[in-house]
Amino acid sequence: MISLIVATWDRVAELERLLTSLDSQTYRDFEVIVVDQNSDERLDPVIGSHSALRIRHLRCQRGVSKARNLGLRTAGGDIIAFPDDDCWYPPELLQTVKDWFAQRPQYAVLLTAMRDESGRSMAPKFGFRGGPCTKRTILQCAMMTNAFLRMEAAQSIGSFCEDIGPGTSSPYQSGEDLEYLIRSVRSGMPVWYEPSLTVFHPYLGDRPRLLTKTYRYALGVGRVLRVHDYPWPVLVGCVARSLCRGGIQLCKGDLEGARLYALRAKGQLWGYAFPPANGVNLTPGPSG
Repeated sequence: MISLIVATWDRVAELERLLTSLDSQTYRDFEVIVVDQNSDERLDPVIGSHSALRIRHLRCQRGVSKARNLGLRTAGGDIIAFPDDDCWYPPELLQTVKDWFAQRPQYAVLLTAMRDESGRSMAPKFGFRGGPCTKRTILQCAMMTNAFLRMEAAQSIGSFCEDIGPGTSSPYQSGEDLEYLIRSVRSGMPVWYEPSLTVFHPYLGDRPRLLTKTYRYALGVGRVLRVHDYPWPVLVGCVARSLCRGGIQLCKGDLEGARLYALRAKGQLWGYAFPPANGVNLTPGPSG
């Protein structure tokens, strides 16, 4: 069985789209663990309209990492995935994933491509063409919404760090997925990126979204690089790419775009170079 752990907050139509895509799956032996972080009952009609799905509706305080940890503690599948509440699956995906793991018992983690509505690839970045992942190449394709793990791998990796990721009270509003998957390769688990498989997700370059989130998201990624002992040249490469893209936008007269890339570069640098605030624990490993 496959367990799909969906942390959700303040999204209704998007969750409806995900559940509708799951209703269309050709493979049927799966459960959906919806971890609801809303303070009201807004999801009840959505969940109730998908009675053909095996859904468990749990509740949790804000924080995507807290929600995923709760889902992990209750999941019963031999394969685990963490679809975002605004992503959706093509009909054959779960069957293909199940077959893929059956045919490749040596692999612990499978990463798919992530594409937007038009089919444009959003991950991986910088030309990684697929294959086994290393500590360096996993930076290019690790986003939890496109990850599938054997249950024993998830149990070995442990819990998500609850002081990082969307919804946490810390300044590090991203990087929880990257941090989790870096732990998998650091522990020697075989991880494979397969670009022929797809998880769909809305386009990540939406300007209003980026204006509110870019710095705090980049701050989290920078901190994860530091926690996992990535050398300075890796950080410099990330910052340089952000600044180069910002320079291109500046040459085009796009001041807002240039500012966004400058904020990304600053967040990456600050997250890496400066220690976290008191009370923030970003030590890799189980966190509760």
